[in-house]
Amino acid sequence: MFSSNLQELLQPLLKLKLNSLQKTIIKKKESHEKYLHGSFLLLFFRFRIMKYKYILFDLDRTLWDFQANSFQTFKEMYETFNLGKLCNTSFDEFYLQYKTINALLWDMYRQGTLLKEVLYVKRFSLTLEYFGVMDCSDLSRKLGDFYVLEGPKKTCLVDGARELLDYLMAKNYHMYIVSNGFKEVQNEKIKTSNIDYYFKKVYLSENIGYQKPNRKIFDAIVSDLEALSNECLMIGDDFAVDIVGAKNAGIDQIYYNPEAIKQEFLPTFEVKNLREIMNIL
Repeated sequence: MFSSNLQELLQPLLKLKLNSLQKTIIKKKESHEKYLHGSFLLLFFRFRIMKYKYILFDLDRTLWDFQANSFQTFKEMYETFNLGKLCNTSFDEFYLQYKTINALLWDMYRQGTLLKEVLYVKRFSLTLEYFGVMDCSDLSRKLGDFYVLEGPKKTCLVDGARELLDYLMAKNYHMYIVSNGFKEVQNEKIKTSNIDYYFKKVYLSENIGYQKPNRKIFDAIVSDLEALSNECLMIGDDFAVDIVGAKNAGIDQIYYNPEAIKQEFLPTFEVKNLREIMNIL
């Protein structure tokens, strides 16, 4: 009788203990599975990173601080040619209108519907005409010459750029520039900013015959490197030009996106600061 009562009293406790033991076993199993899964992902991630040998960098706005350098150059030009008085407008208004017009003309240039020589001058003549300055071809040419001559002398780099380049050089990555910019200014920018020694070669669209995002420029570079596309990694700030172009060529990408702009698809990697790339490579 006593034994029967004791058994009845202990049964709920035994059941509770058994349930607790089962839960512990399940948790340990899940933890083990997560560990194995995490370890697999880590190994996969490390393998994926280790395969990169060739790092392709965009130049403007990715390494060379186009915004800061262009602003400084434009400020000097605005004052040198007394454009405030001539156009009866503030520097901010003049610069904003120029940037709007310049962006539209650059799109036309990338599409092959506008010649470089026309772009040089047209971006200034259209800006001057917007502010009522007509028959301005001579002044537009002078402004174009000033901008192309003085702009590349500016040396401001994007925050973290030199630190990243030092890091990658120490890791023995082969680094290259891939740019749509004009050859007259891009080589000068790289040299004046003292970053030329980081790069084994500078690939300019003018020399290759195709512009980003055309996959042919990426195919030509991969062929010249005697590499495989999956050994290359493109780093750039322009999603439509750098990231889409590289993706279409089968090249992985790091999208430098400091403003966290949402895009149509996820790139291979995305960073808000160049220093974050040191956690990837």
